[in-house]
Amino acid sequence: MEIDSKPKRVAVLDDHAIIAAGIGQLIDAEPEFELSGIYGEFAGLTEQLRRSPIDLLVMDLQLGGESIAPEIRELTYQFPALRILVFSFLDSKNYVHDAVAYGAMGFLSKSSPHLQLIDALKSLLSGMHFFGVDLGASVANVDDAEIPVKLLSGRELEVLKRLALGFSPKEIGFELDLSDKTIHAHKNSIRQKLGLRRQSDLIRAAFSAGIVTVYELVG
Repeated sequence: MEIDSKPKRVAVLDDHAIIAAGIGQLIDAEPEFELSGIYGEFAGLTEQLRRSPIDLLVMDLQLGGESIAPEIRELTYQFPALRILVFSFLDSKNYVHDAVAYGAMGFLSKSSPHLQLIDALKSLLSGMHFFGVDLGASVANVDDAEIPVKLLSGRELEVLKRLALGFSPKEIGFELDLSDKTIHAHKNSIRQKLGLRRQSDLIRAAFSAGIVTVYELVG
């Protein structure tokens, strides 16, 4: 079987022109990557993706001062093969949680050493999550004492862990030998008991309970 040796196509979504240009130069200097374009707005990126798919996307969390974190979910839904690395100054634990919950595979602070960007892209390309060292610590050390995880049953904790790691109800049901209907019932019960609504809140609850670690996300 012939091995695909073509450079992987990488795009950049960032409205800070100087930073975006620097990212592009780093990518272009690596023979296994090919810079497919730099975009300063979301619509231009999605239009290009429909014409010519890419393998990796490096994106900020804000454009024009507005959050585009929810657009990560839209991108991963429309282009399921796309792997997204968030590269942002907004690097608190909550931003990391939200990015991962929406579907990003990695998160790197713009204050990180520039070579970490290449390491991150290579990790995503191999199917692994990636977090900078400092971010890994912030994600792992979540203090959410207000989330009453002790209200959950043992089975609900098992379901919560798998939900936080991105398993679908069908996958969870298969692994735990339970019906989809039962898994959805557990999911609804978890949300009601903990007063949570978003997927990112479920991740935070799982970290709070100590049943998910950043190392499980990293792989």
